[in-house]
Amino acid sequence: MSILDTFRERRPFPGQDPWVVAHEGEFLLAQSAGGNRRIVVKRFADLDRMDRNTETVIWSPSGPGGPDRQVWAPELHHIEGHWYVYFSARDGRAASHRTYALVAESPLGPYRELGKVCDAAHDVWAIDLTVFADDGRLYAMWSGWEGPNDGFPQNLYIAPMSDPWTISGDRRCLARPEHDWEMSVAAVNEGPELVRHPETGRPFVLYAADASWTLAYKMGLLEWTGGDVGDPASWRKLPRPFFTGGGHGCVVGTPDGSRLVYHRKLSADPGWADREILSASLVWDAAGYPVVRPGTSAGAASAA
Repeated sequence: MSILDTFRERRPFPGQDPWVVAHEGEFLLAQSAGGNRRIVVKRFADLDRMDRNTETVIWSPSGPGGPDRQVWAPELHHIEGHWYVYFSARDGRAASHRTYALVAESPLGPYRELGKVCDAAHDVWAIDLTVFADDGRLYAMWSGWEGPNDGFPQNLYIAPMSDPWTISGDRRCLARPEHDWEMSVAAVNEGPELVRHPETGRPFVLYAADASWTLAYKMGLLEWTGGDVGDPASWRKLPRPFFTGGGHGCVVGTPDGSRLVYHRKLSADPGWADREILSASLVWDAAGYPVVRPGTSAGAASAA
């Protein structure tokens, strides 16, 4: 099938902040749903036809008074034989947004609530938490405010974890908006994800920049320069955008190689209601940096 045929057959797939993992010959997409009041996992076989999916509700609020609204950016991780979901939510006040964790034996549940995941010394607004392992240690990365009522800028933070639901050290600021392209509308760094070069294992951090409610949303890249991955001095921010035309992505493997799955806005009208999820090939250049090729076919899930 040609790229043109693929484009003609592709159906727009509404959604935001995609987190996709390959599992047992399928893809699993974790999403907020129901007016950002619950979390679902959608199973499908082909990234080009995400509309052909089976949906399972894996979490909804247990009752009023807790973090029961504005459920954002759930991520699904398989760690040491268990499945964990990380998401942010609030109780109605914007400043109350925090990150929470769930655990289950199967990616479709049933899930058990593990409570809030935070640096207790800096328990402030925090969203888009992701986890990764390096040299036998777990780390959390997320987007947050420096102070309890800041609003902007949104920075990226990193901290060690003693287990998949416990941050065990003070957060350290990994990146702040500093370039004009990161704050043409709003000073935002968010949606971090760690990716590694498939041969060297060198880590990079993809992140979203600028205002997610506008067409200015894009992605930036941090490169590891050596040393402790938990030390901000071990990272350098590239001065140019990594990817434009969309944001808040994740990388997933297929038999044809890696794909960046991301969302983009469909209109210039400010807001979050008109986003769709797309994917594009992610390759590595001769210097060892990731490169996105928009418009490429996404492919089907691996049987692995």
